Order: sequence, then structure tokens, then C-alpha cells
Amino acid sequence: MVKKNKLITASNFKDFDWNKAKLFYHIAKCGSFTKAARLADIDQSVLTRQIQILETQVGCPLLVRKTGGVTLTRKGEELLAQVAPFFLGMKSFCGHSYVQAGTEKKRKVRIATTHALAAYIISDLILDYARGNPHVSFEMIADDYSTDIILNDVDIAIQPLDPRLIAKKTEGVQYEFLFSVEKRLYASPEYISTYGEPKTVNDLANHHIIAFPQPETHPFYRDINWILTLGMPEGESHNPVYISNSIESLIRAAEKGIGIIGSYEEFRIIKHSDLKNILPNIKDKPLKAYFIYPDYLKEDEIIMSIKNYLMEKLNN
Repeated sequence: MVKKNKLITASNFKDFDWNKAKLFYHIAKCGSFTKAARLADIDQSVLTRQIQILETQVGCPLLVRKTGGVTLTRKGEELLAQVAPFFLGMKSFCGHSYVQAGTEKKRKVRIATTHALAAYIISDLILDYARGNPHVSFEMIADDYSTDIILNDVDIAIQPLDPRLIAKKTEGVQYEFLFSVEKRLYASPEYISTYGEPKTVNDLANHHIIAFPQPETHPFYRDINWILTLGMPEGESHNPVYISNSIESLIRAAEKGIGIIGSYEEFRIIKHSDLKNILPNIKDKPLKAYFIYPDYLKEDEIIMSIKNYLMEKLNN
């Protein structure tokens, strides 16, 4: 006897486990149990067990594990199509959030962006906007991993995107190009005096390189460690003399003459350093950042005001 499919129907809606459905949605969006567990802030074994229980409850497999991630079964795709609008609709239904400040109410806007963009580009602009708009309160969330604007309960995400994600276009979410930055090479006067200035990228093989220790699983690995393969044969990379996951530490090492660093000239910390741009014609391909927000906020005056403000400032 064929077991009847138990996906959401009028008869079982009241018994449906929406908490487990939310975990399923995380996995479907992230493409892996590992990333979803990190996003949901739970142990991966617990996440696996919750999905197994959900599959038992709905009466069919929803996910298939594969090398490098997961794929959805046909029923998994059907469930995703049903729960995704629910999560988006609930967020829209809840409306705007406010914080109490004395006797006045302030509109609270939550913004997610990468650590680097938060520290060296976005924060200053948002603080300037907040100073001129005292009726708005902000919460800045820094995370280098791609933010699901629906489940992470943020109003705005400012981050780079995989071009395939832009083409696919997540339902219920708006993507608008905001600005781009290009990574260049920098060294201190002390380093250049000691080791000389490289004339071509091939000369970098004989120089000291400073880099991030990010693993290849990091979403922006290629962009972060562009310098490691610069001027090297296919499949080979430089062996850095100093690594750190702190931009401040890397730039400080470069200022002390330890080695050459790759960074974005738009970063305030670079502009205020004594580092010199070497090989000025060499730069990484532009890293594009997008202003991302849910559809239901596209008529929101404050969100649109923030978007227009950032576009004007960043493109000037």
C-alpha cells in the first residue's frame, strides 16, 4: 500500500511543526547541513535529527545528501514552495519594529553586512544617516556568510552575491546593485627600502606576502585570498609570511614592513595608513555589493531613503 503524502493540508496544518520546517528552509537555502547548522546556531547532529523527524512526520524524504551539500527531492521542492511564502508572509504581517526611546518611538532598522564592509565602509555612512534622522534606530549585524533576509529577520542586507543567485532571483526579495570595490597591492616604504619594489606580478614570487587564513569553504575565499595566486602558475600559491583573520592586524603587519598586502583602497584604514600602492595597474576584478531587502518594504519610505542615501554617497 502506498503511503499517502502528508505535506501541508487543511487536515494536518494545525499539527505541522513549523520550527522543524524553518530548519528545513535553512538547509534548502544554504545548500548544506553544515552551513544551515551554523546559521541556525545548533549542533549539526541535532539538525540532522530534527529533519529526520520532520521527514517521518510528512511521510516522505525531503533531502538527499551529496558530496558538497544536499539536493531536494521532488517532495522537498513542494514543501519549500509551501513554507517559503509563509515565512515571508509572517515577517510582512509583523510589520515594522520599533524601540522605545524616552517618550518617543523610534523605527528600528536591522542591517546585515560583512565584517569588512561594516567596519570600513557602511558603519560610518549609517551613523551619519542616523545623526540626521533621529527617529530611526539601527542594529548592525556583521557576518561574512550570505544572509537569508527572511529567516535572519533583517530589513536590509548589504553584501556581495554569487552571480548565479542574482540570476535565480529569490522569490520575495529585491536585489539592487549598490557599489563595487577593487583590491590592490600595498607595501610600506620600509618594506620597499628593504626588499625593493616588484615591477611585475611574477616578481611577487620573490617577495613576502601577507594574507587571510580563510578556508576554501569561506564564501568569499577567492576574493579574500586573491593575492595568494597572483603571478603564480595554475594550481600553485604563495606561502604567506604572516596570516591573520583580522584586517587591522594584517595592515599593521604591512605597515611594519613584514610583507605585501592586498586590500581595497576604499577602506578608511588603508587611506589613513602610510602604505604605498605598488604595481598600480594590477587589481582584482571588482567585488560588487548589493542592497537587498524584502518585497514588502519596497514602498517603505525609510528603507528607500536609506537605499537612496547609500547609493548617492557610495557612488560619489
